Amino acid sequence: MTDDIHALTAELAANSESLVFLRLGEALRRRRQLDAALTVATGGGQRHPHLADSHDLLARVRSDRGEGDAAFDAWTQVLRLVPGHLGALRGLAFMAFRAGDMDRAERHLEAAVGLSPTDPALRAALQRVRDGQRQSATTSEALTTVDVAGTLLLDQKGRRLAGLMLDVTGSDVSDPVAAELAGVRREAERTARLVGLGEWQRLVAESPDGYWHLAPPTDDTLLLVTADPGTPPGRVAIQADRAFASARRWRERMR
Repeated sequence: MTDDIHALTAELAANSESLVFLRLGEALRRRRQLDAALTVATGGGQRHPHLADSHDLLARVRSDRGEGDAAFDAWTQVLRLVPGHLGALRGLAFMAFRAGDMDRAERHLEAAVGLSPTDPALRAALQRVRDGQRQSATTSEALTTVDVAGTLLLDQKGRRLAGLMLDVTGSDVSDPVAAELAGVRREAERTARLVGLGEWQRLVAESPDGYWHLAPPTDDTLLLVTADPGTPPGRVAIQADRAFASARRWRERMR
């Protein structure tokens, strides 16, 4: 990958008007070199303002940097240039989901599925959003909270009980994430005992990709709440507390 980046950089340096900036920006984005990716995407967009894919690249980089408003503007510009742009529909659906706007997420995903009806990831994401809406309609409190990127409730065996989590492509990753977290609760309890901390209450982690809150709402469940890196930590904690309380009440009603 590093060799590819060097080659693409050299090609762009030799011809600043080349569309190779799209491949270079995406390669840098995937390597999480977001500052460099932003420079490439911004420069490419300035040189090719009427190219929808240049704005799509910029939107994806902005989204990865936690700059939601700028990403929204860029994807909106993509749709002005190409009304049926699949990447923009995916991105806007994901942003709507992150904001808790399930109606808008459903509309964007419906449009995306209409353009690519055989895409299993799009169809699964649309079905999950619809299932989540039906669940919310029959449950007095939904697990998904505003401004939280994903909320997931799982049992001790790593099986999803409620909630929904999508990745940046709009693909549903709820089940694999739940499975990965199957042993986390046991490890947290064991570690707390070993160091004499008593009963564990929550785990909080911060990374360049965002925030992660893990907490046990009941004795047989685990709740994961994630948020974008640009979200203020205090706001994340408040949202996590609300989701925790909702998850506990939801689980008690389901028993």
